[in-house]
Amino acid sequence: MNHSAICKRSYDMQLITPLAMHGANPKQQAEFRIASWRGVLRYWWRTLQEEFNKETLLKKEEALFGGTMMEKQKSPVAFVLEKEMVSAKKENVLPHKQGTAVPAIPSGCSVTVTMQARNRHEPYVHTYDLYVQYMLHLAGMGQRARRGFGAMQWTEHRWESVAQFSDSLQQILQQLRVSDAFTFSHEGCVVKRKRDVKTSYPVLSAVWIGKGEQSPQSILIKFGKASHEANGRGDLGCVRPKKWASPLWCTVRKMGSLYYPIITEVKANDERYTNKNYERQRDEFLKIVGVKL
Repeated sequence: MNHSAICKRSYDMQLITPLAMHGANPKQQAEFRIASWRGVLRYWWRTLQEEFNKETLLKKEEALFGGTMMEKQKSPVAFVLEKEMVSAKKENVLPHKQGTAVPAIPSGCSVTVTMQARNRHEPYVHTYDLYVQYMLHLAGMGQRARRGFGAMQWTEHRWESVAQFSDSLQQILQQLRVSDAFTFSHEGCVVKRKRDVKTSYPVLSAVWIGKGEQSPQSILIKFGKASHEANGRGDLGCVRPKKWASPLWCTVRKMGSLYYPIITEVKANDERYTNKNYERQRDEFLKIVGVKL
């Protein structure tokens, strides 16, 4: 076998909602950046790791993604953007009100990211592929990614129903050998962690799917409305007095002929995630975006 040969895997995706991802000229243009893609993948990888020793977690993370904290090492896998994607078009990232327009790559645009590695690293490619597929079920990218922007549909994800989406996500979690930690359903709360979270960093806790809509834009408006109306105390994320990232990641995916809101909850072992105010505001948020509780 030629160990210097390259093995590859390409992901063709279509933007469902505008992508406000920025590079060198954030005020002038939006730009799809591989560094941001890797960062999002790294984040979602972490949401499936139940590691209580921070040093062990970092060691595992750097073996896959590279780093300099434990040992100086490069990632065994590289990602390449097949064609440059830039846009000067402006989009309102607060669609529930007259917000500030920022440069964004419009919905409907296609993007292809290729993963490649030397043949000797082929086992990593399979692991990476599963985590990319997991990410492409639940994540968005760029500015306001937690509120539905930067939603991308992989062309191989052709679900006809919420049940098919749920089965697809369950299969990925089974292949990653983490599915035993969760219960699964075909509506409402499609994924739920069985036990309380014990980690100091956020891990996957639950996934809800709301009511299908004819257009992704109407879902973005609902996400904006929910984050405005159901977060009076800042329990779902705030900037002041101290920045706290929202535990709810909202995105959009097409299933059959409709677009569906997907809300993923990530939790750490922290009382901010378990107090009654948080749960009350979260449930209010879910109702506004059309989740049956």
